[in-house]
Amino acid sequence: MDWRNRLENIVSKIKFQLHARGVDDLNGIRNLFDEMDTDSSGSLSQLEFSKFLSKSGIFLTTQELRPLFQVFDSNNDENISYGEFIDTLRNDMKEQRIAVVKHAFQMLDVQQKGFVSLSELRTKFVASEHPRVKSRQKTLEQVQREFELNFGPRAFNGNIPEQEFLEYYADVNATLPPEKDGYFQEIVLAVWGLKGEGAGITPGRLQQIQTTLYEKVRQKTRSHEDEGRTLSRAFQMFDRDGSGHISFNEFQRALEKFGCTFQSHELQALFNKFDADKSGKLSYEEFAGAFAKMSTPGGGVFSDQKEPPQGVIDKVKAELLRRGANGIRGLGIVFRRMDNNGDKKLDRYEFEWGLKENGHHLSSAELSRLFKYFDKNGDGKVGYDEFLRAIRGGLNPGRKDLVHQVYKKLDYTGDGKITIDDLAHRYDVTKHPKFKSGEMSKDEVLTEFMAQWDTIKKDGIVSLEEFEDYYQDISASIDRDDYFELMIRNAWHLAGGKGVTENTTIPRHLETDAQGKQRVVMSKNHESMNYDKSKAQFWGADV
Repeated sequence: MDWRNRLENIVSKIKFQLHARGVDDLNGIRNLFDEMDTDSSGSLSQLEFSKFLSKSGIFLTTQELRPLFQVFDSNNDENISYGEFIDTLRNDMKEQRIAVVKHAFQMLDVQQKGFVSLSELRTKFVASEHPRVKSRQKTLEQVQREFELNFGPRAFNGNIPEQEFLEYYADVNATLPPEKDGYFQEIVLAVWGLKGEGAGITPGRLQQIQTTLYEKVRQKTRSHEDEGRTLSRAFQMFDRDGSGHISFNEFQRALEKFGCTFQSHELQALFNKFDADKSGKLSYEEFAGAFAKMSTPGGGVFSDQKEPPQGVIDKVKAELLRRGANGIRGLGIVFRRMDNNGDKKLDRYEFEWGLKENGHHLSSAELSRLFKYFDKNGDGKVGYDEFLRAIRGGLNPGRKDLVHQVYKKLDYTGDGKITIDDLAHRYDVTKHPKFKSGEMSKDEVLTEFMAQWDTIKKDGIVSLEEFEDYYQDISASIDRDDYFELMIRNAWHLAGGKGVTENTTIPRHLETDAQGKQRVVMSKNHESMNYDKSKAQFWGADV
């Protein structure tokens, strides 16, 4: 057995023991780790780690502990990081489990805002349906308290974003062995009063179902019509009250007319996707309209929206992620260079060659689908700003708050904008190599530093919009919120953060109080970006 399989078996054993002890999240594990971490370093020695496992109710043999130490002690300092230990437990979440969680959130987020208020979640949470309450392993009060401990700190302005909802269930997954899928589905769905129909269908499988259905409808579509009209006509036969809506049973019977042989729960997942208000009724005009857009460049006869070519978009995103933080910004630079007339639009030829120059290898059919989708008004041009925004996405509330904190810190004069004068107070240029060599003046170094953010309007001022725009590009290449937070805090010497997100660039020193107790604290007056001029490569913020 190679070490990867051996590690997988050990991790499974850890999860099995945690689950057997009634552990359903990582709160207790984190608290115990912090208790053992007496120097607040975020890591434990091998001896401390062994004691931590024992106190957690995790018992491994010496032969099993050895590969764990080898994996977690990545820098060979004989210490084990909490972050690395937990990431190993969290990162093996199966696609089916992720699909169940996303299904639950979609059902809770009735208005499709991308977040659900904490008060609404409290109302919908049914502690009595928790499997450990039903088996009398936990009381209602215990489960309710766990809800508050887990969801309370995740709220932003009283709301739980979808990403935080997923993060919580990643913690739940970290305590469940692979064979406990039934328990996982129950703990995700039952406590919210949801049923399991359609849950567990992965996005990839759902796309396959939709594509297969489209092909079957296309075969029965007359040459002068689009697929949407064919679907609508079939649904009308089952809409007995003429309301424009059909139930799931009517939906299923209508699709049987096209020779669909999907399993009932797969069709339920497709039905749920288009049942926008979660009423159990489907507007078949909207459903049919989505299929009309899959092939008709002009949008068909049902609505103005086209079905996004998600597979192609994901392919572009994957290449950008592979290139790291500069991937999306590099593509933007290429597009702007090809925009000869400055109208922020590209024709088919410019769009295709811009992608090719940036290293995206798409087939002619993929390029065609991508261009047609983003050519919103059918004028043969794509607005590249809109394309880039769609590819990279936005900042979630937590990341946006961190960016705003940095911007406020840099705005030395407090006038709501960052100027050269603001940077002069925060950015130390004395160690910049070109300043030291005399090639650039202080103002020239500051201007060059500002140029990476001053992009929307070249006026020597960085607006909050421009600053956010820069970090949206950076954010697109960083999957984990904790890594993004650590990067921001370290780059701009922003104090705060907990555990793996705590700032590590502000110097610490040992402080002894009047009772003789010692603790490690951050040194004061190091909030500017010139705290350590002794570093040979340091010339300002670590960006």
